[in-house]
Amino acid sequence: MTNIAFQMRDQFKVNKNQEQIRLAWLGPVRMMVIAFIAFGYASTMPRGPENAEYFNMFGYDPSWYGIQIIFMMSGFLALRSLQRHGSALKFLLSRALRNLPTLAVFTGLVILVLFPLFGMPAANGETRIDQHIQYLIKVLTCVNPSELTPGLLDNALYMCVVQGGIWTFRWGMVAFIATAALWLVGGLRDRRILALLTLGFVMLYAAIVVYGVQNPIATSSAPSSTSHDQMLKYSLLGLRLGWVYLLGMCMYAFKDSLSRSLAIPFGFLTLAGVQFIFLPWTPFIEICAELGLGYLAFLAMTSQRALPTSLARLPDLSLGLYIYNWPAAQITLLVMPSLTPYPLFAISFPVTVFLSIITWFLVSRKINLSLARRLYPQHVAPQSA
Repeated sequence: MTNIAFQMRDQFKVNKNQEQIRLAWLGPVRMMVIAFIAFGYASTMPRGPENAEYFNMFGYDPSWYGIQIIFMMSGFLALRSLQRHGSALKFLLSRALRNLPTLAVFTGLVILVLFPLFGMPAANGETRIDQHIQYLIKVLTCVNPSELTPGLLDNALYMCVVQGGIWTFRWGMVAFIATAALWLVGGLRDRRILALLTLGFVMLYAAIVVYGVQNPIATSSAPSSTSHDQMLKYSLLGLRLGWVYLLGMCMYAFKDSLSRSLAIPFGFLTLAGVQFIFLPWTPFIEICAELGLGYLAFLAMTSQRALPTSLARLPDLSLGLYIYNWPAAQITLLVMPSLTPYPLFAISFPVTVFLSIITWFLVSRKINLSLARRLYPQHVAPQSA
């Protein structure tokens, strides 16, 4: 009986702490981060991939920082979700049902709208049915969501690329499956183990980066010459996104112990700046900068300040903004090829917002409400789960 009483008390404390975490600012913060990603993309799109994005900081593009912050947020929400309902299966189903319908709408627009309007006719009267089927399967299964689209945007500086940041969905799928597996074996229930795992990922990422610099390999987006180089490239990319995803989990696990002082994130950013100025190069420039920006995002999205009414009424359009910002900019530039970066963003981003609102209203809203009622019947909060 005593053990049962202690278990009930501990469970009550867990539930109480969970109730205190109202992520009212999550949607606005996440949408702002994605807007920075979209601006970074638009800033280089008219100039080509060999040019750095505007507001490049410490040698890294803002879109990369933004993508890593999105993965950090995903890790935070993943552990939050698992600790609320405790089911790895529910976790995987909820992620799939939240993401795949919007991704299906996107692929449908590419095949049924963009190709007929802007695509080049297939040679010798052939059809693109096989190409479209392969494209649909590869994107929706996240096996290769960055599949190129020959015949569409053939003359763009980013040739045949209409997906943009959707390539990260593959790594998101890997992260979610690994998260579910770790939860089942108990690897995420002890925050000390989680902290050690995160530190291990950080150090392994830094070591592989140093190795890649000292032994030049194809760690860029160019095809690798050997299977060894290919494996190293994917390991580098996986660790680069993986450590920030684990960082987000740590932030949730240690949320009650983390200081809310702005001195911490600005201290990390200052450390990154000092390394950038005085050292030839070190992978800890990026790591420190990401720790600083990620901590700022954590402080913002967990803020307990009242959300302004104008923002409270705004739906969380994050997924749509993330998916549509690149194709909206690519097609805008195709129609108006003389646009420079700032006008391109000013025209294409409102289009992105419009498409995101339509998709949210027709697809995401009902799915999120249904998932919230099934997973968390005691409190319906579909946009922050």
